[in-house]
Amino acid sequence: MSILDRLSDPELLSQLGLGQKLAGSLITAVIGMAVCMIVLAIIMLAIRIMHALMSRGEAAPAEGPAPEAVKTAPPVPEIPAGASGVSTPCAGSVKALNASQGAVVREGDVLLLMEANGSVFQFPAPAAGTVQRLCVSEGDSVEAGQVLVILKDKEVSDNA
Repeated sequence: MSILDRLSDPELLSQLGLGQKLAGSLITAVIGMAVCMIVLAIIMLAIRIMHALMSRGEAAPAEGPAPEAVKTAPPVPEIPAGASGVSTPCAGSVKALNASQGAVVREGDVLLLMEANGSVFQFPAPAAGTVQRLCVSEGDSVEAGQVLVILKDKEVSDNA
């Protein structure tokens, strides 16, 4: 005999001193509690599934704009023998070029200015030489490690 059958049994109701109306209310309350427990169990199961997916990095895609295309690293220019590259340690944007291709520079001459994280950084020539190639232009966005300028060493310039 199920619990609902027992609660609606007139003999049991008379022993408990409950009327038919009160028994109906009691049955409704028990059914409501059972439904609430089932809903809570479903919610807990959904949370566990979401947690497992997110910890594996496989969460369902969020609605909204499509993610940007994967950026590819800029091509690394070939640095010839007798030359050196000036590269950036962080991402930013080129604000000004202070040297031009073919310019003769001394060690410490500022080759370009770059803005990163709200600050402007100077990139000095690491040695005396000739600017063999400017790998960026004003306004370009650059990635960490990107070669900005290729300098032909002074000794190689003098011997050429």
